Amino acid sequence: MAHTDLTGKVALVTGANNPMGIGAATARAFARAGARVFITYLRVPAEETYPLAAAGQQPGAPVDETAQPSHPGWALYNFMRMKPPDEVLEAIRQEGGEAAAWEADLAKAETIPVLFDRAESEFGPVDVLVNNAAHCAGKDLIEELTPETIDQTYAVNTRAPLLLTAEYVRRYRKHQKSWGRIVNLSTGPAQYFGTQITYGSSKAAMEAATRAIAKMIGPLGITVNAVAPGPIQTGYIWPELEQELLPTTPMSRIGQPEDIANVILFLCSDEASYLTGQVLRVTGGLDM
Repeated sequence: MAHTDLTGKVALVTGANNPMGIGAATARAFARAGARVFITYLRVPAEETYPLAAAGQQPGAPVDETAQPSHPGWALYNFMRMKPPDEVLEAIRQEGGEAAAWEADLAKAETIPVLFDRAESEFGPVDVLVNNAAHCAGKDLIEELTPETIDQTYAVNTRAPLLLTAEYVRRYRKHQKSWGRIVNLSTGPAQYFGTQITYGSSKAAMEAATRAIAKMIGPLGITVNAVAPGPIQTGYIWPELEQELLPTTPMSRIGQPEDIANVILFLCSDEASYLTGQVLRVTGGLDM
């Protein structure tokens, strides 16, 4: 991988409190490259979003938030996403990096300017924006959809990244910058996610927005790209699911958060300065 030096840059990464997550891996990668990293996150009670437990992966099973589950599955994933960012921040600081965090609900539009204010107060104007935070509803089949599911999913997965990007560009102009990077997180099956209707379509919308925004703000010196991960072990892939996925994955392994973080880091490097408006599918060849 090309050497990436982000010394002096400030990176804002959303959704980065899960120590096993893509956001956390990306924050650590940026810090190792010399960036000062500001992360945001939201600890939503697991039962409100994806009430699946490891035993049988059945809806309605309780999630124990007091003891860490020992095996990958929805219980472990929910446990990890309920954590404060301390573990992620400590990992960065132990490697000599600089990081800070703020808990915020990105579905509330009024929090977005405040988020940038806090990041600027801590480290200075934001150079790199990674829109990683996402909402995924437990009931997202076409016959189970509710207005609330649609509104919440699009508020976090589509509206928030667009508003974050708009705020980023306004401040970019204000500070008269000439170098910027925006990376949006999509999902491998965004164009055909039959079991996650609003989640998949919200990500497909961001792929379209990535291309449109890249064309509009390219003259400012900002690249805008998206990464569409395949199955990544962020805590949720239970053993049986892994065994189902391996035969269909040419790389013969489940992806790790670092696989995605490394691609994001590359997109934010000077080596990728002529690459914009693209959706990079990092799936191990699963849907090739």
